[in-house]
Amino acid sequence: MVCCVTLAALFGLILRPMLGWGASPLAWRPAVQSTRARNRLASFGHAFAGIGFLVRNEANMRIHLGVAAAVIIAGVWFRIDPAGWRWLVIAMALVPVAEALNTGVEQACNAVTRERRPEIKAAKDVAAAGVLIAAIAAALIGASVFVPALIELSVAPPICGGEF
Repeated sequence: MVCCVTLAALFGLILRPMLGWGASPLAWRPAVQSTRARNRLASFGHAFAGIGFLVRNEANMRIHLGVAAAVIIAGVWFRIDPAGWRWLVIAMALVPVAEALNTGVEQACNAVTRERRPEIKAAKDVAAAGVLIAAIAAALIGASVFVPALIELSVAPPICGGEF
């Protein structure tokens, strides 16, 4: 099923320019055909500006990045296998993505109103819950990768000058 969806998406991406389909009326930016490459580069610029905003303004994002750095160091130290690295990369990406979405919801809510309203509080609380759920999932993934490595290390500790 995933294969069919992927093929349909690729087929749509190929057909769209050939058939002259324009941007959706729901798009917040009008599509300009002559500067398509410049628009793509600008999109990357906006994304990097968003990352900069997150790192500068969100203390939790700096914590998530610090934990990700520690996970990378521990993964190298424990010589985690490629399958374990796949899970760790997913976990390390999951939490910052959730934090970015949470920050986006908070910023949008703050743009609407600064007054205390139950709807705004609920939106912010639900977005924060998403970060918490992602962090718990990442911790469980980390435990499933690192606990077996710790057990293996405690059973057969490395010997200096031993085999690597």
